[in-house]
Amino acid sequence: MAFTAISRSLLGFRAKSLGLTEGRRFMSHIQSPSTDTPIKWSSNTSELVSRLRDQQKYYATVVIKGRPFTVTANDIIIMDRIKDLELGDLLSLSQVTELGSRDYTIKGQPFVDPSLFSIKATVIEHPDGKLFTVTKKKRRTAHQKVTYHRNHYTMLRVSAITVTKI
Repeated sequence: MAFTAISRSLLGFRAKSLGLTEGRRFMSHIQSPSTDTPIKWSSNTSELVSRLRDQQKYYATVVIKGRPFTVTANDIIIMDRIKDLELGDLLSLSQVTELGSRDYTIKGQPFVDPSLFSIKATVIEHPDGKLFTVTKKKRRTAHQKVTYHRNHYTMLRVSAITVTKI
């Protein structure tokens, strides 16, 4: 299997800040630094992320090519075709707006810091959509034009969603 990661420019990656919530109640607001130095999280943030890590199942709202998809492990994403990808390519999805479980949620403003999670997906198929018939006709003449159109898709399987230990 070839390894291909979606580039940050393709996904429009911008991680600016992180907000942590427990259920619906706001708990804290943290600014992530913009440099490449290791992030030093507060003890409160570390405790909240460890609570999230103790949960069994996670979900994430991932933005791919400008469209949000809410996914869990082993979900299949059907999206518009990405021509650069081949079958079996492994993707690392880093543009996440929300990461959580049943009890705890991490919401990004606009995106969650990628050092807190890891989401892997594999390209499983490049199917074609159904055939659309487009008919164009002019009134009072014998002019008629029929064209056909078929959308192309890419199917991804989310193989793993993990929350890293900080």
